[in-house]
Amino acid sequence: MKKILILNGSPHKNGSTASLVKAFTEGAESTGNEVSELYLQSMNIGGCLACEACSRNGGQCVQKDDMEKVNEAYLWADVIVFASPMYWGTVSGQLKVCIDRLYALQNRIGYADMSKQYKETAFIMTARGGYYKQALDFYHIFTDVMGWKNWGTVLGKGKEDEARKLGASIH
Repeated sequence: MKKILILNGSPHKNGSTASLVKAFTEGAESTGNEVSELYLQSMNIGGCLACEACSRNGGQCVQKDDMEKVNEAYLWADVIVFASPMYWGTVSGQLKVCIDRLYALQNRIGYADMSKQYKETAFIMTARGGYYKQALDFYHIFTDVMGWKNWGTVLGKGKEDEARKLGASIH
């Protein structure tokens, strides 16, 4: 079975995104997958400084914060699930900062090797209004550029059954 890392970018520990993440986790665990969730709001992760030090020093970021926990979990996982409420048409700042900081890890293991790891991915997003185009375009950077398998998306509040099915479908 798969090792699944959920990067939860919601600022609300018990909100709509958390409800979908919980249902997804139930589904994934019901088929024997191992799930680990990182609740990014409670972590200390600074924004990328664009200093390029990581490209000169073996992929070590100059910032010493909780991003190393994310990197370790990323390397452990087979599947990365991005979970977020929609903020201004895309993912929350908490998730975006985390994704930006994966740049140092890319420099540590190399772009070709990071892509060759062939991670798999899924996307969970809650929003009012249902306009997901920009968020889906952002998400597809990972499925297209990195060559990752996309297990699917769950878009919208109250879609726990859909999230549970998506989790259970991963094998």
